[in-house]
Amino acid sequence: MSTANSGFANGLLDRVKGAAKHVAGTLTGDESLRREAELHRDKADAAAEARRLEADAEHEQRKAEVVERREEVKTERQRLAAEAAADAQEQRIERDRAVAQQAAEQKAAHEQVAADQQAEAQRAALRRQEQQAAAERAKGDRQAAALKAKAREAERTAEELDPDATEEDR
Repeated sequence: MSTANSGFANGLLDRVKGAAKHVAGTLTGDESLRREAELHRDKADAAAEARRLEADAEHEQRKAEVVERREEVKTERQRLAAEAAADAQEQRIERDRAVAQQAAEQKAAHEQVAADQQAEAQRAALRRQEQQAAAERAKGDRQAAALKAKAREAERTAEELDPDATEEDR
């Protein structure tokens, strides 16, 4: 039998004893029996009040446990929400970093292509300049050769015309 049930039984027993002693004291006129009856009633009332207070305390304890558990659940939900928000922020940061890195790589690739194109254009311009210079040099060489040939021809003609003339005279 549980403590609550034994307390209830003892309280009931005290009430019955008190009622019996009250009846006996009233019938016999024994004041001490009536005082004992009153003590048994007071004891039963005190036991009933103790049981009620204990039940109230247990009820309050269960309410406090429920409130505590709700607070724990609330705190856990907040913690999980904060973790989820931090994870989402971390993912956004990583995604932004990847996008920025990709953009930087693309920019670098474009800049490299532009630099390569510019270098090739400069090399082509240099080749054209070299070709033009070579063509001008060849033209100059041909003109010089033609002039030398004319000069030799003029010298032969001059020698044929005046074989006795010195080169200084001519």
